[in-house]
Amino acid sequence: MDKHRVSGSMMNTGHSVIFTVDNDTRHHINLTGGPLSYKYQFQEIHVHYGLHDQFGSEHSINGYAFPAEIQIFGFNSQLYSNFSEALHKAQGIVVISLLLQLGDLSNAELRILTDQLDKIRYGGEEVEVKRLSVRGLLPDTDYYMTYDGSTTMPACHETVTWLIFNKPIYITKQQMHGLRRLMQGDSKHPKAPLGNNFRPPQPLHHRPVRTNIDFNVKHRSDTGKQCPSMYKDVYYKANSWKQH
Repeated sequence: MDKHRVSGSMMNTGHSVIFTVDNDTRHHINLTGGPLSYKYQFQEIHVHYGLHDQFGSEHSINGYAFPAEIQIFGFNSQLYSNFSEALHKAQGIVVISLLLQLGDLSNAELRILTDQLDKIRYGGEEVEVKRLSVRGLLPDTDYYMTYDGSTTMPACHETVTWLIFNKPIYITKQQMHGLRRLMQGDSKHPKAPLGNNFRPPQPLHHRPVRTNIDFNVKHRSDTGKQCPSMYKDVYYKANSWKQH
């Protein structure tokens, strides 16, 4: 992923928190490498979270849900001219999923977003965000899981390559409190809190989940039996992101 910093706007849509890159940005951020056969241009970030710490992410690992999830959207700029067109087309969209875990120290780029939450407390409010490093949001790992699926917002287009990193990034309790103060409606009619804006995990429906994590490590339990290995199912062994 390119290391450029970008500016854009962050909006409380009444359904979600979405950061959208400026249309006139000169240095687009490109997502390439890993399982991706094309170049994808960064478009926007969606934030999903729960009103309680036990849930909020749209992906779960071995049944464990995280309090929040950030999704980085890009569109296939080699085949399609813009995000709206790519949304309906084959291999049109990539979404990088970042699982958020509670910690004492937040990811620095995440703070750039959460520091502005007071300005978008109500639905329809928007704030400018400058010099965000999308690359800086990513956890310190080259390992991921990937599958072909759909967008999680209606109309759930089956055009997405999903990538989920195998390490979380960290968010503080204070930042989660800032998210949970956001409301769906305007200041006169605030309606309900914006949180719990996640789609529950869906059945795989025989979709393969591929990974570059090498599970071929010989572990032995107390009974002397070898732990199962997924080595035969690793499709993207030792393949990492290209950085421009």
